[in-house]
Amino acid sequence: MTVKQEFYFVRHGQTDHNISEGNLKGDHAADIALNETGKNQAKNIEPTIASLPIRTVCSSPMRRAQETKEIITAKLQATHYEVEHLGECSSLVWKEMSKAGMYASFPLEGPARLFLERVQEGINRALSLPGPLLVVAHGGVHWVLCALLGIKNHKWAIGNCDIVHFSVGNNEKWVARKL
Repeated sequence: MTVKQEFYFVRHGQTDHNISEGNLKGDHAADIALNETGKNQAKNIEPTIASLPIRTVCSSPMRRAQETKEIITAKLQATHYEVEHLGECSSLVWKEMSKAGMYASFPLEGPARLFLERVQEGINRALSLPGPLLVVAHGGVHWVLCALLGIKNHKWAIGNCDIVHFSVGNNEKWVARKL
């Protein structure tokens, strides 16, 4: 990452795809809406998000991320940006990342490598904006962020509407903490 500033990350709320297909099936890149559970998950974390010192919100352009962002930032006075490069990966890429496993060193090639490069460009754009920053995106994006930032001792696969705080520790290494 070119800029080292703290940021918060939220994976979108639940969709019917999350419960009917599981994480390794279906089209991750499909532009689908939140289901009622997903909307409720977002409503439940809204007070926590409202309590954070967020100045800027960056989100994936995908519908599920946009819907989540609208619900969780309802009380925030923050500038919003849509960052196309923070969209979810394809199912093919998701399967490749899942095979590589947690804490992979990214020997990935082809579409997975392109996804990594796209997310890196997107997060660099987001981190160039005034912080503290909130990123609302997808599980695949979180996975890539953890790999790019060298995160250890934190699960790369997170649940719907989980909030993760990324910051730089005393040793100048990135750390992630689920709130």
